[in-house]
Amino acid sequence: MGSLLTVWIAFWSLILISASANDVSTARQSSLSPFSAMFVFGDSLVDNGNNNYLTSFAKANFVPYGIDTSWGPTGRFSNGKMLVDLLCEFLGHPYLPSFVATQKQGINITGGVNYASAAAGILDETGRYLGQRITFNEQVQNFQTTINQLKATMNDMNLSQYLAKSLALVNHGSNDYLNNYLLSGLYSSSFLYDPTAYADILIKQYKTYILSLHDLGLRKFLLAALGPLGCIPNQISRGFFPTGACKDEVNAMVTLFNDRLKSLVDELNAQYNGSSIFVYGNAFAVLMQIIQDPIAYGFVTTNRACCGIGRFRGMISCLPYSIPCSNRDQYVFWDAFHPSEAVDKILALKAFNGSTSDIYPVNVSQIAIMF
Repeated sequence: MGSLLTVWIAFWSLILISASANDVSTARQSSLSPFSAMFVFGDSLVDNGNNNYLTSFAKANFVPYGIDTSWGPTGRFSNGKMLVDLLCEFLGHPYLPSFVATQKQGINITGGVNYASAAAGILDETGRYLGQRITFNEQVQNFQTTINQLKATMNDMNLSQYLAKSLALVNHGSNDYLNNYLLSGLYSSSFLYDPTAYADILIKQYKTYILSLHDLGLRKFLLAALGPLGCIPNQISRGFFPTGACKDEVNAMVTLFNDRLKSLVDELNAQYNGSSIFVYGNAFAVLMQIIQDPIAYGFVTTNRACCGIGRFRGMISCLPYSIPCSNRDQYVFWDAFHPSEAVDKILALKAFNGSTSDIYPVNVSQIAIMF
């Protein structure tokens, strides 16, 4: 994703294989969840198959993706389940269908919908060189489509209560760096803005979309911080003599964004005091704890991908039929960009019942009983 070479190889790889994605959204029919529904907005970290239907290089609907699941490759950028799937399990909530699947297959949407799209970002231009993607702006529009569908099944009062008791999970911003700002050969953003100004632009636009979702009726928000992008294999493999160490300058950019996101959470909670809740999921802190003390969390390898090609297996991500490492639970990163299922389990658990250092000001189990 981070280079034209990646795109070229991915293009020919996708010609060789186009594995069908299995929709596993109905795998768990009964719901004991305290939330009436879950709605997910984001990128490949939470995309569960929307990009399968797009003309895009950013796809994961082929083996060995999904190698550690019973359903195989579905479009999830993981060896197993993703954070959203695991959070659903903790909450007793059904797995979510992808939005595009619901439009094509008539899948039940009352438990929620996943709108996330690999390569998508806060800015419309982000990820464009990878082909089609569903931007944050378009994801909000798709949520409006879902609301229009729900209006056919419930009256205005019931719909309002249903939305107010739903959980909105937002995971956006990584691609605005990885597939925009840090690609100076393809995008002008790094020439036009310094990192501080760029973070300001991202948060301003991010806030606009969050308020749009709030205007449409959502009241409970989990806003995920960016992880330490300077530590992913894609970034540490760059340069003439990569050492495998985290890129501090990239993490510094991410911190600028995260600080503003946390301030936005405080701002919105003050503005909607008592009627809505906005929560900051500190993925950066959790992942840095794992990277800095992997043994404590059961990991061995922190700076190499389990599946990929090149230095630290980070130059080219997982290709069709490639053979990944066998000890996947000991790897922090599954491929050049995405964490392993083992890491997502930790992130999901921290989101569910973590302390304020992990998720602020309250965790998801506490959100569930509010209002």
